[in-house]
Amino acid sequence: MLDIPSDHFSVTAVLLKKISQHRWARHSWSLLGVIPGLSETQLSNAQNEGELHYYPDLHLRLFRHYCDSYYQNLMSEQAKIYFIGRLENDLFTPVLLTVDFDEAASYMEAGDQVMEAALPDELCVWLERFLIYHYAPEAPKKRRRERWKDNDGGAR
Repeated sequence: MLDIPSDHFSVTAVLLKKISQHRWARHSWSLLGVIPGLSETQLSNAQNEGELHYYPDLHLRLFRHYCDSYYQNLMSEQAKIYFIGRLENDLFTPVLLTVDFDEAASYMEAGDQVMEAALPDELCVWLERFLIYHYAPEAPKKRRRERWKDNDGGAR
């Protein structure tokens, strides 16, 4: 029997702040990735491009009722992690860290800033363990065609 996998994982998000080429914005922000996952080489190379901002002890939480969305993310060409934040006084305040695209999209629709990065291998394994334990995809159902001839007594 499998051990019950953890539903949370603490990470450090790393955002890259660069001088913007856009005339109406002084800076542009992007999610470089999360630790664990980023190497020292990646961090030092990014430091040459701009300013790194670390957001430690962010909790990535999984919920059983979102397993279908997690599965779709994990099966995509490149699994992603999403950082949702609000820009206040030229700094980001983290709101949420998730691997659920649908949840990230709902925040985006509400006007929050959503940034994405590749989901590190260590987190892919953690997510996979959670899915193996909690998720059973629904079996495909065959649709039955409606018999419209029988409904009104004849062809139209």
